[in-house]
Amino acid sequence: MTQTTPVERVAHALEDANFRRVPAPLEIAGVTFDTAAAFVGTPPSPDLVVVGDTSLQTSQDLQRIVEGVGRALDVMRSRRPLTLVLVGPRPDSKAITSLSRYARVLPVGESADAASLSNWLAVLLPLQLPQPVEARGIDSLEELRGAVDAMGRELIDLALNDPGAIAQRFVEMVEEPFVEGNAPVEEPDA
Repeated sequence: MTQTTPVERVAHALEDANFRRVPAPLEIAGVTFDTAAAFVGTPPSPDLVVVGDTSLQTSQDLQRIVEGVGRALDVMRSRRPLTLVLVGPRPDSKAITSLSRYARVLPVGESADAASLSNWLAVLLPLQLPQPVEARGIDSLEELRGAVDAMGRELIDLALNDPGAIAQRFVEMVEEPFVEGNAPVEEPDA
């Protein structure tokens, strides 16, 4: 099995999610930025994703890159959100807080586990909904009839015999307590 770097694992995950890799070095508004990798999302994901490698870049280097990219996007009047994916050893919380002033920061670490990488990158990846589980429900209105109160049984009987009358009867049931003569009795003050 071929060993891949953390940057390559992130690149594969993003490319599988239809992000397009931007050639290195990243160039915006005539300014170049030395990034480990960069990606642009395809619709409906407009993100610009910059990958930083903390084993090769210092927190100050990453700060300069993210701040510069953010300013270049502003100059270009870009509406792309900026995301910084950090691979390698996790920087201290002060550095992450500083970076997050300019970009969404996703510190994925050096994890080789595809599932944990997907969890870290979940905000960028398409939503994967679980397959619905077939649940055992009530097979018929007749089974439901025995499990409800008198009003429910009345509505079920209408559904079985005169489906068009259900809406009208339901409205009548809702309005019934407010009809004159059916108003609740107020108790006298004690």
